Amino acid sequence: MADRPELSVQVRILPLIGPGKMALLEGVDRFGSIAAAARSMGMAYPNAWKLLESMNGYFQEPLVVRVVGGRRGGSASLTPTGRAVLDIFRAVETKAKIMFAGDLLALTQLLATEPGPAAGCGVIDADIGSQDCTAKKRGSQAGAAVALK
Repeated sequence: MADRPELSVQVRILPLIGPGKMALLEGVDRFGSIAAAARSMGMAYPNAWKLLESMNGYFQEPLVVRVVGGRRGGSASLTPTGRAVLDIFRAVETKAKIMFAGDLLALTQLLATEPGPAAGCGVIDADIGSQDCTAKKRGSQAGAAVALK
């Protein structure tokens, strides 16, 4: 029998910020480069740049600044506002996990150990415990406030 999936809380302030955008900010902070942050996430640089520009537009001050070019290439860093947004977001995530821990545990205990036909898996898939079926079902929950993980 497969292990029960773990339930988690996913904080999102739509369309402003969510886990993916915060991971991008963390990457910029860690690597000092938008390109390196994008690569670490398997994202194209233009997409990362567009996300950062959109986030910059949502706040009173930019979250990321970049220094263009030169022989060694450019760089990027979080502004004090960017650091504050990232820190506050992570604090909210932590508090939400603590606050909902009991409820998430109760929900987890109600989950089936194997997804069945009612979960959108075919009878044959459910009978053989198809990993494809399980993966598809988990993937379809990605945008939910409480997501299978």
